[in-house]
Amino acid sequence: MANAQKMSAISLTMLALGSIIGAGMFLGSGSTIKSTGPSVIAAYVLLGLLMYFNLSFLAELSLLDPEQGSFQTYAGKAFGSGAGFVIGWLYWVSGILVMSSEVTAAAIFSSVWFPGIPLWLFVLVYSLALTLINLIDARGFGKVESLLAIIKVIALLGFILLSLVLIFTPWLGHPFGWKNLADTSFLPGGLSGFAGSLLLVFYAYSGTSVVGLAIADSENPERTVPKVVIATVGLTTILYVISIVCLLLLQPWSAYNVSASPYVTSLLAYKIGFAQHIMNFVILTAALSAMSASMYGTSRMLTALSRQGEAPRFFSVSNSKGVPFRALLFTNVFLLGIAFLSYLIPNRIYLLVTGASGLLSLINVLTISLSHWRLRPALMKNNPRFRSRVPWYPVSNMIVAVFFAGIFIFALAIPDQRPSFILGLGLILLTAAAYLVLHKKLPLRAEAEPGGHGETLNRIIAGLFRPKI
Repeated sequence: MANAQKMSAISLTMLALGSIIGAGMFLGSGSTIKSTGPSVIAAYVLLGLLMYFNLSFLAELSLLDPEQGSFQTYAGKAFGSGAGFVIGWLYWVSGILVMSSEVTAAAIFSSVWFPGIPLWLFVLVYSLALTLINLIDARGFGKVESLLAIIKVIALLGFILLSLVLIFTPWLGHPFGWKNLADTSFLPGGLSGFAGSLLLVFYAYSGTSVVGLAIADSENPERTVPKVVIATVGLTTILYVISIVCLLLLQPWSAYNVSASPYVTSLLAYKIGFAQHIMNFVILTAALSAMSASMYGTSRMLTALSRQGEAPRFFSVSNSKGVPFRALLFTNVFLLGIAFLSYLIPNRIYLLVTGASGLLSLINVLTISLSHWRLRPALMKNNPRFRSRVPWYPVSNMIVAVFFAGIFIFALAIPDQRPSFILGLGLILLTAAAYLVLHKKLPLRAEAEPGGHGETLNRIIAGLFRPKI
């Protein structure tokens, strides 16, 4: 890919922010505040710290051993071909779930302005528009994603500034202010409430893995990537924590719920009539931005699987701009099914796929930590001049892995999260079973050689689409 088509550090950072800051933050934070109270601040700080280490692990692996499949390839190298197969396909499925939840959310918020238009039509229109955006080269896509991400960042900054005015001045009434934090228990929901909130808080941070997949499309990775890690996690955590503190100061934590955006709820009490429409636009933008970034990462993962012989060779083709158009179009076909489901059960499907996607993302980040722990010594030996920026190895790997494993287990203990847990666990077992069946009949190959299971799947796809291979 020509350098003119590569993404700069700013574009890569904005891609990461676009993937991270989605509708889950603007909507899901209401649920976490409701179940956790003031301790939700600690939850966002904790997850921000964990994600910094996790993204640092991934960045270091990507610089020491550049691979198109990123964390999926590292999982295979560290723990065998089965782990790479399962992680890669789980990321692909998780990406479809993310796109599904975000496009459903975008359709729901669009219906506020256009109640007469059915949700499935919004889903189709947004899916088509974002597919076209993803078909342009990496640099052009990065610019579009940067614009969407900037809107979200400006919105959070604007909310924080407006909140500070409302909190510290008598304009439009007197907020409860610091009494909200001083007059209540820090853990009103107990440790179980705090633990139960961690999955939703994690989902607000998930999406950082796209950085590993985008490194191949970035300019001068050795200089770009370390800056992107600091900028992405630092900016996200600061915006999240400060905005959550503002929410708690504007209204009592018990005023928030899962059915409305807390960013809207916090301002409605001050009779700011335009607040709902502005936040509705911001949430819509956040959903579309996260959906677009997920399209990028998911299509790249399917291409990487194809080139490793773990998916049909049909998906290994990229156009002259470096865009894996076959993988992109095939992945997005599944959004047609979401259009149908959004017509039947729009609210239920959003909550279900959001939780399941969070669980699958947990498996990905857990694998990144463990893969870095296992592969780093040999990689550092082969790259003696490389300057490591990951602190406290290998203790930090084990601490991060234990926390992520704990969040996964906590999801089973929370009644509201059990349906998502069951769906997520079912997808994990189904993917593992697929590997066992394919591996038993047709052993995995490093390349998509004739006779491998990638070649067998390729025949199926070729029969459906009749490509000229």
